[in-house]
Amino acid sequence: MKLIVSGWGVFLGAKNGMIRIKNGESEREISAGDVEVVMIATKGVSVSSAFLRLAFQNNIDVVILNSNGVPTGRFMPFMKKSNVRVRKEQYKAQEDERGAILAKSFARGKIMNQYYLLKSMAKNRRRKDVLELCYKIKERANRIGELEGFNRDEIIREEAKAAELYWEGISEFCDFDKRRKRYEDPDDPVNIMLNYGYAVLMSHVWLAVEMTCLDPYAGFLHAENPKRPALVVDLMEEFRQPVVDRAVFKIASKDYVKDGRLTYEGRKILISEIEKRLNTKVTFENRRLPIDYHITLQARRIERFLLGKGRYTPFILR
Repeated sequence: MKLIVSGWGVFLGAKNGMIRIKNGESEREISAGDVEVVMIATKGVSVSSAFLRLAFQNNIDVVILNSNGVPTGRFMPFMKKSNVRVRKEQYKAQEDERGAILAKSFARGKIMNQYYLLKSMAKNRRRKDVLELCYKIKERANRIGELEGFNRDEIIREEAKAAELYWEGISEFCDFDKRRKRYEDPDDPVNIMLNYGYAVLMSHVWLAVEMTCLDPYAGFLHAENPKRPALVVDLMEEFRQPVVDRAVFKIASKDYVKDGRLTYEGRKILISEIEKRLNTKVTFENRRLPIDYHITLQARRIERFLLGKGRYTPFILR
């Protein structure tokens, strides 16, 4: 399980193999063996060296998020498993057919998830005009599948065209003008919540990649950047709609935004909704599991695919 600490004045300690969480007069204990990661999402949280020692002994990652939900630091055990062959194959794949397969899979997964989510919304509201946009989105996914060779620019171009159609359709149901990656409008709660939600999702995907022997900075769809883990962003594409978009469209409200930022209450509610989505069990590759566990499995499937031990299929939630 993932333990998210988002309250002010919380103290994390340890006693007899248990994680102690104290907040004022209330206190509870959780078995360290049941926890995979502790995410600290607010300021004002104190941790003891006993807690950190217990976390390291049980291979628990401790991640610090900033006010925008972006991971800024991580405590981890000093010794970490490594497999040099995996990374060698990863770097080789950036120039061969395997890289093309992965890049197309990430983009196609994102587009098809956009298609299915928007299609569901359009059908529920009996909007035939929006359904037409859905079919155009699906056409973009088909075009990616027909591309020959490894042309990253062409893949990204098709993905961008699909995204434009998707957000055009979403704007028919949500109170926002267009998708913005950065804050531009203090009265645009949908974009502000999406940006925060994607940052939270990135932390989950990043941890999944870190649990493998893959290099998080060596991607296939996105260009390498020392400030951005390209492979993490690649894999994250498959889970934007199933996790974040569904959560945001459900709760978006101007009441949760102030001065262009999410309020404390807004962050708390959004994180809670994202966790609900991550814990939702869905069937993929004949396995019914929480979405969060599917993220972990997808990272491992990338690893196995690069080693020639299996195929890679993008996560698509119908």
